[in-house]
Amino acid sequence: MSETAHAPYATDGTDFKGALSYYYRSALTRFAKLGLPSAALFVQMFAWPMDYRGYFLPLAIVGMIGFLVAFFLVYGRLFLTWRCARAFRTYPLEFRAPVEKVKLERPLRLHLRLGARAGKVGQSVTLLAKDPLGRSRWPEGIANGVWFAGDEPFGGAAIVPGSGELLFMQPTEWAMSAKERESAGEVRIGQAKRAGIKRAVRYR
Repeated sequence: MSETAHAPYATDGTDFKGALSYYYRSALTRFAKLGLPSAALFVQMFAWPMDYRGYFLPLAIVGMIGFLVAFFLVYGRLFLTWRCARAFRTYPLEFRAPVEKVKLERPLRLHLRLGARAGKVGQSVTLLAKDPLGRSRWPEGIANGVWFAGDEPFGGAAIVPGSGELLFMQPTEWAMSAKERESAGEVRIGQAKRAGIKRAVRYR
């Protein structure tokens, strides 16, 4: 998706499955573009007689490195998309606006605060958010609000209306939210456990 393009799936909070499918598909497509040619470079060395393999060793090394890079990238992208999926399947989507842009920290980190929930007052938790596909910029229109599924002291996932970026997020200062998590009650703690955000997730 370009910065000005609209997502090829619903971003109005009615269906998160299209966003997840797009992200899974995009991650695997990116892997195929780098990982498969790299694997071919590595494997081709073994197609030659033993006496000739030394000539192709540099290409095989390049292929092995390229495949490992592609593998770790696709693993991280699929992992974060799966984390978003767990949040979406546990919590209802609710529109939170406005979104305060606290800090853009390169690479790949957004620090933000969500607008207050309906009927709730008080300062929002600062959240560290990442796009599973690794885009390192503020999504277009994010200041106008996002569709959020989660519980801020634990984290959650969001879809940006229009541009459609997925964001996985947890409190920037995890330890500072400990008291609020501990006093959240059994229902909220149980939801966080089902969503996989009861504990800090290593995605930073």
